[in-house]
Parts: sequence; C-alpha cells; structure tokens
Amino acid sequence: MKVCIIGNNLSALLLSKVLVNKGIKVELCYELNKKKTNFKRNYSRTIGLSNSSIDFLKKENILKANNTWNINEIELYRQSQSKKFLNFKSEKCFSIIKYKNFLELLEKNLIREKNFKKTKIFLSENFLNQIKKKNEIIINTENSNFIFKKYFSNQIKKDYKSFGFTTILTHSKVSNRSAIQHFTNHGPLAFLPVSNFKTSVVFSIFNKKLFNDEKKIIDLIKSFNKKYNIKRLEKLEKFPINLSLSRNYYFKNILSFGENLHKIHPIAGQGFNMTIRDIKELSSLIKENLELGLNLSTVLEKFEKRRKNSNFLFASGINFFHEFFKFTNKYNFGAIDGIFKLIDDNRYIKNKFQNYADKGF
Repeated sequence: MKVCIIGNNLSALLLSKVLVNKGIKVELCYELNKKKTNFKRNYSRTIGLSNSSIDFLKKENILKANNTWNINEIELYRQSQSKKFLNFKSEKCFSIIKYKNFLELLEKNLIREKNFKKTKIFLSENFLNQIKKKNEIIINTENSNFIFKKYFSNQIKKDYKSFGFTTILTHSKVSNRSAIQHFTNHGPLAFLPVSNFKTSVVFSIFNKKLFNDEKKIIDLIKSFNKKYNIKRLEKLEKFPINLSLSRNYYFKNILSFGENLHKIHPIAGQGFNMTIRDIKELSSLIKENLELGLNLSTVLEKFEKRRKNSNFLFASGINFFHEFFKFTNKYNFGAIDGIFKLIDDNRYIKNKFQNYADKGF
C-alpha cells in the first residue's frame, strides 16, 4: 500500500507517522519553491491537546509524558474583572506542547522509518498524473497549490476581521498549571503555561486600532497579567483569523486534509484537535480496509461521511462561543454573570462542556 502526502507541515508529518505505523509506505512531497517550515517564525506558537488526543498520540508511540505540559485548571474572566466567572478543574484538563517541538519530534521519528520517504518536488499536472499511478491515494495538506485551488476551493468562509498575536513570556518560577483566559473589549487573551518558567500568550484582537500597535498590545498583555514576574517577552508574531470549512473532502483518489478541511477561531485552542480526530478516523478506516483486503480508494467517501458533519457542528459551536462573548462584552450584560454562576455551580453542565472540548461531537 502506497500513499503520497503533499505538504511539509504539522498535519502532514503527523498523518505520515500514523500511516507508517500501519505498515503503509508514505512518500511526503513538498515543493522546491516552498521554504521548509520556519521554526523561528513559529517559535511562540503552541498546540493545546485534549486528553483524547494525548491518548491517541501515546497509543501511536508519538508522544511521551515528558513531551507535554499538563494543565489542571482553566480560569475564565470577563473584561478586567478580578473574579473568574467560570472555572474548570481536573487532574488534567488538557496539555500544551510547543509547535516547534512537536514538529521536530515528528521529523526525528520519521527519519528512522524505512517506509517513509521525503521528496522535494515541483508540483504540476504532469507530476500529479505520475503520482496518481504510483499511489492508491494522494492527500493534499497545502492550500497554496493548484490541487487545492482546482478541486477544493469551494468553501464556507468567514472573515473575523481579526488578527491573532502570539508571544512567549519568560518569568520567575511559579507553579504554572492554570490556563487563564480574559474576554477583553479588544478580543480574547489567553495565558497558556508551557513550563514553570515560560507561558505562551495568544491575543485574538478585533479592535482595528491595535492591529499595528505592538507597544499597545504588549502593554495590554502586561496589564491583564496578574500572575507572572516577567523577565522577557519574545517578539510578537501575527496571523489573520478566519473560519473556513470545505464543502468537499475528496475528488476521485485525492483527499484534502488538515487546515484545508477546517480552520476555526483560536478562542478555544481546538483547531489541531479537530485534525487529530480526522487522523484517528482516517487511520481506523484504512485499518479496516487493510484487514478486509480492500484498496484504500474506498476510504475517502467513508471518511467524508463520518467527519464532515461532525467538523461542521464543532466549528459552528466554536464560532457561536466567540460571537457570544464578543456580543455580551460589547453591551456588558450584567445578567450574564448570573447565568455563568449557575453553570459554574452545575457539575453536570461543566462535565458536558469538558467532554465536548475533549472529544468533539
């Protein structure tokens, strides 16, 4: 069994590793005119992993306990209020890993795999026709090539007219197992611990006046910080925030994958967990076909049927979550605090929220 994966990103590398674990020969192709993933550019980016995602990655021998930083509490604050309106506690709510570290870990793992090959290419119609003949399925994880533009550009899209800003705080040692999120008048601001000495910051800003004012953004981050004695703050990294959901997941034996299928608002840190759920489902379907002696091309239609509706509902839920807090913050509804108190006191509802965040639909 042979599979070609196009792309040199986290989704492509993780999917490659999972498929290789199934005994499938994987050739990962990336374009000659595309620069290798810039580790420095993604220095401050972190990935939040749900418990179910962690369990899957450990089962696949991809992650070990010391690769991630466990979070046992989530504190949510409205605007600049000092009292949290929602609080989730658990032995492990979720885990954090640096994007850069995850990428490097996967590359090191794949180098040792005899069924894995990495090839620089120039992607053209002619090359696509060649790999179609050699591989049962082709999986495209890039959205800047002609495959995406020709076969998968029909998408549901929403521009949040926002930008995300990330950085890493280096601070004095502190017990650092609580993730903190402030729903500010400028957008949600999250403090995500990665060790007792470092904390990642994600500030999703919809206030246009701040888009190019790094000094003001840094001042805001410092003003909402009530916990850390900051020693150093890394340079801010910036990215646009959009929602996109693919209307079709496959064309013949080509599967679209990763952020090509779904991009969501980073407010809940759930984007990559959606991709891991996709990988888990695709892996399961491929395993079924291999055990039955069937070729892999029949997997693609089944995959779309099993994941498309779930991904749409989950993305819609995250979108509602974002719009709800944006709206209530704008008009400062005092009655909302009473509703949140009821939720915070109700263990059943809180467990439902946690289960939704952990496993999706």
